[in-house]
Amino acid sequence: MRIKAALIGAALFAVPLQAQQSAATAEDARAVIAALLAHQAAIRGSEGAAQTCVQSALAGPPVAPGAAAEDDRMAPDHAVRIYFQWHVPDAPAPVRAAPPPELTPGGRRNRPRAGPPPPPPAPLAAAQAERLNALRVQAAQTQASPALGRIDASMVPAPLSLQGPNDDCALITLSTPAFAGDAAFVEFAYACGTVCGNGGLYALQRREGQWQLVAIADTWIR
Repeated sequence: MRIKAALIGAALFAVPLQAQQSAATAEDARAVIAALLAHQAAIRGSEGAAQTCVQSALAGPPVAPGAAAEDDRMAPDHAVRIYFQWHVPDAPAPVRAAPPPELTPGGRRNRPRAGPPPPPPAPLAAAQAERLNALRVQAAQTQASPALGRIDASMVPAPLSLQGPNDDCALITLSTPAFAGDAAFVEFAYACGTVCGNGGLYALQRREGQWQLVAIADTWIR
């Protein structure tokens, strides 16, 4: 985990704060959204992702730093706010074969025991987090008209799917990306029931023409 955090730190410092002021295009926005959905599919695993849909409409841009909880348009009613802290991206869900059921002396089969929960992701170093926060402020101050308004099916990796009119599934909603040079920020919300879900903010960086996820900050849970 320390090695991974160090690599992410190197990625964050590879481009100066005044990043290349290339205008974000619709292709940039599509690539950012595709990278985030690929991450969502990876962390949920094949079974969880197959039960999850993606809302086609993008919400408004991410909430500006310092905005009050009630101004967070993507946080549902009665959501519990989480202290804002950048951390390294969650690891993909492990692919494991189901262990054989245990047999009791009477011949009954017990359910296999669940493994221990994964450790929490490591927080970013203070200097890396400060850099991201500065870029986040810059993105909020330089927002232009959204480069992308909707997600289409070609951007959604299987087994995730685009939400249909009659789908009963857990739902991922993303905001339109906000850009600051070669950095991008996207807010997300995951709803798995009336009292189940979480939300946060993604940070990405463009390196060698590819948008890469570098950090996540959780913002609410319910």
